[in-house]
Amino acid sequence: MFKKKKKPLKKQWKKSDNCKFHLIIHDHKLLVGKRKNSVTQLTPIEIANAAKRLLPSRAKRQNIALILPSSEFVATSLNLPAIAAQNLESVVSLQKESLLPGVTEPLLLAVQAPLEGERTTALWLPVKRAEELWQAFKQVGFFVRCIIPRPLTALPNNKSTPYFVYDEDDTNITGVEWSSGVIKNWLHVAKIDRENPNFEEQFEEALSTFSEIPQNWKTNLNDWKKVKLPAKAYDYAFTPPSASAFLSQKVKKKNTTRVSLLILLVLTSLGGGVSYAIDYQSKLEQQLVKLKKRTLNISRLRAEVGQINETIGAIINFPDQPLITILNSLNQMIPQDSWLVGFRIEGGKIKFEGYSRNPTALIEILTKIPQIHHIEQNRGTTTEIGRKELRFGISFKLKGYNLAKYWLEYFPKKR
Repeated sequence: MFKKKKKPLKKQWKKSDNCKFHLIIHDHKLLVGKRKNSVTQLTPIEIANAAKRLLPSRAKRQNIALILPSSEFVATSLNLPAIAAQNLESVVSLQKESLLPGVTEPLLLAVQAPLEGERTTALWLPVKRAEELWQAFKQVGFFVRCIIPRPLTALPNNKSTPYFVYDEDDTNITGVEWSSGVIKNWLHVAKIDRENPNFEEQFEEALSTFSEIPQNWKTNLNDWKKVKLPAKAYDYAFTPPSASAFLSQKVKKKNTTRVSLLILLVLTSLGGGVSYAIDYQSKLEQQLVKLKKRTLNISRLRAEVGQINETIGAIINFPDQPLITILNSLNQMIPQDSWLVGFRIEGGKIKFEGYSRNPTALIEILTKIPQIHHIEQNRGTTTEIGRKELRFGISFKLKGYNLAKYWLEYFPKKR
């Protein structure tokens, strides 16, 4: 018997905001319905250009949902008191430092209140990645309304029945347990880790826990053709800040246009005969008073738009610390006989500790990661009783990362 559901949060996503066109990325292919196009590098501009080759011209007037692989997102799980559900996003955001230690870059958050007594699963996406994708699509004439994790597009429309989605591509596997309209469990692994027998055994054991609920396995490109995006997937949709600002300006502009049309209609209607001259003059004076008030409102709106642009500039240009890319590279390149036990990133400098039979060889391996430099041992190697491996510490810096320059440009009065 299922536990009684908590009263759901008030939905912020409107049905009118749903997207007509869905772009799904699987490995190095971009899918729109049955049509597909290759993407050599998953850079924002290449994805946008591939979309331009696939989408019809009418899509430029429609909202677009960009469906990204699970490797683009980070999932965290935490226990929260029942009262926290009333202000869930703020409460989870305050836990970011403990949930993602060492991550300093701005992140977007998608989270929903779980069943009573269950853990909360939150999804995170770097603001910089979302903004770069939005700007790239804007350059080719399209509007990305939201970004959604790929496994969620395979969910059923049934809101209450437990369900499991298995999403596999060339490099990663993701399992999502869905229950009562929210993510209950999020299991994500790199395929290279399955080469370790112990890890493979643990992974298969984890999958077996979902064997008694309905499942949907997506293991190749063809499984994603003509996918219909379920309404519940929008509850975990990420909206780029520039998209939100654009929509806000659009609403304000629409209201301003209505005011102008109202003024025009009033002036047109005041074309009566001489018998209404006195009344005409009185009404015109009243309209002029209202027009002055509206002009002041328009000035305030313009000031708000300028403030939004200034705020977004600081977000877009925040120095990128590609933590997910670095971790994926380390995971794929470090030998099976070596592993990490500590990791810290701050101000563009990364320090980590671990065990290896040949720590010196790791430095040579790290030189093959193009995003880093200044690789060095930050502590001597030591031998621990009962271990064949040596304890080591290595540090390196991110190329092109200049937090001091960014801080001086956007916050010159703060130290």
